[in-house]
Amino acid sequence: MSLHKPTRILTESAACVTLAAVLSLFTLFRMPLGGSVTPFATLPVILIGMRHGAKWGIGGALAFSLTQVLFGMSDVMAIPVMNLGYLALCILLDYVLAFTLLGLAGAIAQRSKNRSAGITAGVLITGSGRLLCSFLSGIVVWGPFTPDGWHVAYYSLAYNAAWCLPDTLITLIALLMLSRVPALDVFRG
Repeated sequence: MSLHKPTRILTESAACVTLAAVLSLFTLFRMPLGGSVTPFATLPVILIGMRHGAKWGIGGALAFSLTQVLFGMSDVMAIPVMNLGYLALCILLDYVLAFTLLGLAGAIAQRSKNRSAGITAGVLITGSGRLLCSFLSGIVVWGPFTPDGWHVAYYSLAYNAAWCLPDTLITLIALLMLSRVPALDVFRG
């Protein structure tokens, strides 16, 4: 690997993280206690891993997760029982783990000989991991917000699926469309 290739990948990754952070500011809809559907905010982050592998994908996704912690502090401060443990769990589950998992989409996609099947598997598996993180946070951290008559696990699943599934599907559709434009060749690093 030439000296210039890591610099190019780092620069490209920084541009993707920046684009993702900007796109995350535009929401199609936002849930009252956090979680939103954005126009393709996770797409640039997933592209890093698709183009350059798991190491770069995880690094870029981790950097994106930290921007999301900063942007989501108002939601974090809404935790009903504010103490250091709940704050740490919220940041870890809702942001750091949930978004960093997206960096693995490329590694999952590369396991398939069929590009569309690989992209689909990568996005759906990492999107499911993101949903799982938010689901667990919904039980452990956000449980006191569960409406009367709901079991905390069912409410957490319904609440988090309402924003996470559409967000994941938007990203999946966009990536599949991009993969069909040979002139763009967005998946080759």
